[in-house]
Amino acid sequence: MMSASLGMARTAQQECFGDAFLLAVAGVAGCAASLRRPDDDSIDWTLSCRLSRRPKIDVQMKTWVGDDGSADPIRYPLKPKNYSDLILTDILAPRILVVVTIPKDINEWMVLSGEQIVLRRCAYWTSLSGQPQRDNESSVTVSVPRSNVMTVEALQGMMRRINEGGAL
Repeated sequence: MMSASLGMARTAQQECFGDAFLLAVAGVAGCAASLRRPDDDSIDWTLSCRLSRRPKIDVQMKTWVGDDGSADPIRYPLKPKNYSDLILTDILAPRILVVVTIPKDINEWMVLSGEQIVLRRCAYWTSLSGQPQRDNESSVTVSVPRSNVMTVEALQGMMRRINEGGAL
């Protein structure tokens, strides 16, 4: 059982956990991950690899306790600025939204033993490129298909498609 926070806000803990999830997938997939600071363009990470055309994917990360695992697609409330930045089409690197879903109880986020590390629940991705502009003031609800699991194979497939000139 984990102890209480050592002073970090729960939202910061969630962000760290989501980043760790993405870094684990990227590392196993053979992709480099570069942290983007400042995050003034709704890009938290840039993933890249050494395929022939050196493809890159820009990632907006969200870690969320609001998913109960029942709805498909996941309906995620995104800030309007993030939405506007993620729908752009005339850009060099494609952008995706990655939503890492986690249990409400922090004690259920991770199990660690000498044999395994289990990070609970799952990460899903979607591309919002080309979606219509919205006038919402507080949030824009976006759909993230449960079939778009952010796996090693999914990330490698995205990189190969970009390398071949395809879209996500």
